[in-house]
Amino acid sequence: MIANSEDKIINAAIEVFAKRGFDIATTDEIAKRSGISKGTVFLHFKKKDDLIQNVAILSVPYDLIVSTISGNYKSAEDLLTEFGLSFLKKYSNENMRALLIMTMAYKDRYKKIKAKLKAACFDKMDQLFKKVEEMAGFAIPQPIRRAFFGSLLCYIIWWDDNKIEPEEYVRALVKGIINSASSSASH
Repeated sequence: MIANSEDKIINAAIEVFAKRGFDIATTDEIAKRSGISKGTVFLHFKKKDDLIQNVAILSVPYDLIVSTISGNYKSAEDLLTEFGLSFLKKYSNENMRALLIMTMAYKDRYKKIKAKLKAACFDKMDQLFKKVEEMAGFAIPQPIRRAFFGSLLCYIIWWDDNKIEPEEYVRALVKGIINSASSSASH
């Protein structure tokens, strides 16, 4: 399948922004990388900030959370494992890792980015954990929820320095989260 112009621009922008940063990268570089004229880039994205916001939002794990929430799972552990593995798979790509970290750093600069990050971190993660709680039969305190997400972020930040393979890491993390929340609920 041949990618359309907008897809080519976005894919090129992902690579260029990940390597050069949102501020330093130019639309000329993105146009050259995509093989599309600068004028065509501006037909799709009126200004560089529009392209930055579009690419930054793609780096947010919002889509992964929504798709995990809508899935069917045998257990709370399976649900969290699926999310964790999907998360690490998305960010096994070094460009996506770099973009997510940049996106978090730019959250106060762009309202759209801030809103998407906030929705992912709070609203959607809370919905995901509500489903986990229903399946597990006990509450999972907010600090434990945040610890789960934070542990996944730490893994991707230090991707090359991890001593544990992604799947083993996720399974151990999920087991720890479930056990910790279960112990917390029984006290």
